[in-house]
Amino acid sequence: MPRIAWRVEELAAQRGLGARQLAEAAGLDQKTVRNILSGRATRVDLSTIAGLSRALGVGPGSLWDVGADPARAWERTAGAAGEARPGELDDVLAGDWSERTDPALERALHSP
Repeated sequence: MPRIAWRVEELAAQRGLGARQLAEAAGLDQKTVRNILSGRATRVDLSTIAGLSRALGVGPGSLWDVGADPARAWERTAGAAGEARPGELDDVLAGDWSERTDPALERALHSP
């Protein structure tokens, strides 16, 4: 499952808005806005999202950052090392770094 994080604090900071100013511009309670900015808000209704979106001048989808699924992080580097020779991956996983091991494969295994 992707990780979803609020970007409201980032967007407010880009516009020079603190919690009080954002709350006023969005027509929201300051405590609600502080909870959203601090990441403590767990349930936010659609009217709150609409107010934040309007106050920040962005579409509702821009209020969130949808990060990659950590369980699928390997997809960022899949294929970066090119095709492995038969048995090469088994050798690398076994710790056998021979001269025939492709250095790109070794780099790919150590990249974030």
